[in-house]
Amino acid sequence: MRWYRSSSAKSRSEQSNGWYKSAMRILLVTLLPIVVVPAYGSIIMFSGEVNVLPSPPAAILYGASNSTIYGFAEQQGVLLTSNLNVGITSPGTWICCSGIPGGTIDAGTTVNSYLLYASPTSDISGANFTDFTGSITFSPGEKIVGVIITYQQLSATDTLLGSPTTTYPPLSDVKQGLEQFDVVSIGNGDETLHVNFHIAAGNVDMIRILTTTPEPAGFMLLGSGLIALALCRKRLRFGRAGRQD
Repeated sequence: MRWYRSSSAKSRSEQSNGWYKSAMRILLVTLLPIVVVPAYGSIIMFSGEVNVLPSPPAAILYGASNSTIYGFAEQQGVLLTSNLNVGITSPGTWICCSGIPGGTIDAGTTVNSYLLYASPTSDISGANFTDFTGSITFSPGEKIVGVIITYQQLSATDTLLGSPTTTYPPLSDVKQGLEQFDVVSIGNGDETLHVNFHIAAGNVDMIRILTTTPEPAGFMLLGSGLIALALCRKRLRFGRAGRQD
């Protein structure tokens, strides 16, 4: 005996398959943000004389370059177990060192750490310093919550936030950090930082930038896509059960 599928059963099958294909499309769409959103804790743009290194250097070098501010990612996802004092915590343009507001990042905050530093090989002609300017921009959603600018605070946070494979200047070296007339500017979006360093040969200007990143929204989208897929598969299963009846 040959069994023929009724047109209504065929229609239910096509409809169920359509739902299943739609669910797969939903799932693929929800996966896309995970692929295209920049990696957690990332610098996505830098300009001027900033050069972002692909990995932390072995050491902070004096006399590194007359034309480059070096930047690199330090420790990421560090949970602060106590309040952390920093030099800058809000948007604006700050000229070192009078007028720097100071501030505190609260305990319980998870931060990413980045370092910018420059050290000229020689002074520019006619002056006892070299100018460096540049900026960095972080991935969307990653906000600048603090900038450490003094050599005391830098040294005090090297172990907590610095790269474990990098040798930093010791606390006794007062030539690190920022000095008079150095400028740090944070944009209103809290994602871009500009610097203007004035550095004498043999010195180093250095700042530590702390950011926070919210939970990636992509995982929430993925979860909703999987739920949609499960519901549609359930509908497809019911459709097949109806054909058998």
